[in-house]
Amino acid sequence: MLAEPSTHERLMRLAEAATYKRVELYPIRGTDLGLTGHDGDLNTPSEPALAAYVTLLRDWKGQLDAVTGSAGPGMSLVDRDDAMLLRARLDSELNELLVRQPDRKNYAGSALELTDAIFTQFLTLPIVGTDGASQADLDKAWDDITSRLSKGPAYIAAGQALVTQPGRLFGIVGSKSLAGVPDFLQGALTDAAKAQLAGRPAALGRFIAARDALSAAVAQTKAYIDAHASSWPENFAIGKAAYNQMLHEEELLPFDDVDLEHMARDELAHGWAEEGWLTALSASRGTPFGPATGGGIAPGGPALVGYYRDRIGELTKFVEDQGIVTVPAWFGSMEIVETPAFLQPVSPGASMNPPRVFSKSTTGFYFITPPRSLVDAAARLDMNEDFDRDRIWSTAAHEAMPGHFFQLSIARRHPDFIRRTGRSGVFQEGWAFYGEEMFVRLGLYGDDIDPRLFTARWERVRGARATVDPKLASGEWTVAQAVDFFVANSGFTREASEAAVAGIALEPGFVIAYTAGRLQLETLLGDYMKQMGPRGSLHDFHDRLLSYGSVPFAAIAPELLADLDKPAAAVRAAANY
Repeated sequence: MLAEPSTHERLMRLAEAATYKRVELYPIRGTDLGLTGHDGDLNTPSEPALAAYVTLLRDWKGQLDAVTGSAGPGMSLVDRDDAMLLRARLDSELNELLVRQPDRKNYAGSALELTDAIFTQFLTLPIVGTDGASQADLDKAWDDITSRLSKGPAYIAAGQALVTQPGRLFGIVGSKSLAGVPDFLQGALTDAAKAQLAGRPAALGRFIAARDALSAAVAQTKAYIDAHASSWPENFAIGKAAYNQMLHEEELLPFDDVDLEHMARDELAHGWAEEGWLTALSASRGTPFGPATGGGIAPGGPALVGYYRDRIGELTKFVEDQGIVTVPAWFGSMEIVETPAFLQPVSPGASMNPPRVFSKSTTGFYFITPPRSLVDAAARLDMNEDFDRDRIWSTAAHEAMPGHFFQLSIARRHPDFIRRTGRSGVFQEGWAFYGEEMFVRLGLYGDDIDPRLFTARWERVRGARATVDPKLASGEWTVAQAVDFFVANSGFTREASEAAVAGIALEPGFVIAYTAGRLQLETLLGDYMKQMGPRGSLHDFHDRLLSYGSVPFAAIAPELLADLDKPAAAVRAAANY
């Protein structure tokens, strides 16, 4: 007779079933995860499909309640946390559809979502002979791209039919992003297709026809937005109650909007104080901020990519030499890629894509937007343009090593399905933000003062973001008020501040991740040091911290502290790290 499945097994089965059903219903999610079986498919957005998915989400919550109810008070800490994480994920999806409703407000949403998925497929095209890929795999990947291109106009139109409350700011930002789509479709994507489909002229012809049809649909979408957005209402605010519900239910934070404002004000004050101290130091030394005190200006042109690659290599060596965290032998590499034009309006600085959760590849992508002039960027001390060695180090420490690329490369190997597929912005951004100052304190930059100014100003940016986010989400501030505050406190230009505030308004709850995450991480570090005493070390703490997946500190903190009697190597081994 077969034994009844354990609570842990039941939780994993429910999480797996929900994930694979989502991919079946929404194939673009499969592309994001690296589940390539549906890369040629698109769903058809509709009111009945949306209602059916809401019912399905509620059914999964009911199944989760049944699992936890039958387990009773004897559930292990890990199982209790897994159930909490799964419930938060389901609540997030429901609130996105029923409370925040971007699919009802963003007329550009379906076109940009599709473009982003095709861009991911383009970036991850199989390389014949690498990771076991064959020519047949490459041919299939192009057939999938062409299939999605051909289905794109109908997908975009169906998505737009759901937009019953189009918003002005959604339209303005969406139009700017749509303006960059032809640069990708007609440029890099077409260049690759012509090269790799040269021996398949019929396939190339199908690609061109599908590309042109999608390009026309994108152009029509942009034209419609440009003609109508000025008459649409400003409807991005979700209200204070919904905002705090999101913080508690979805992000599992012990804070509300008032707590965040206090934290944000503290960050702003510390950033301003640090800048005051550094300005005095610069004057006493007679050395100005910029490349002269920031490791020298970076090269322009094609050499910039190699320069970035070398700087990331130096970061990896510093991490290993300083014993900051264990760098495993299986750790992959990053490709340096220019940020595509359609993403630059929402991502003007550096960003990254980690290896996809279910992909064989361990390669990530580091996106940079090279300054038009490195010298001019240096003269402005531009916050979004990395013009010298030390600023590239600082940003790459956040995005690459030991930041997002490193932490997510570890998380995707976790044997617990819920942890493996977790993506907590609070944990991710908290870790990366914490690392910026850590590298200053541990001596990466020597006695250079410019990177210390850069770090202090980015602290002000995070404080400004965490102030603006709840104010906009609640409707307490207008966009204009938020922009004025951002200009006064962040060090951004007015143009960059307008772009930043627009992004904050359209994605409530995201930018507070830096502030809330760093505080929770440093609080946990303090608890760890108090319990471990002389047995504790930064290396040991970091190894443990990264072993629980990319999930909220509500799960990581109690588990890490409960596991202190185990060697860090055993904790890492249990996480496949």
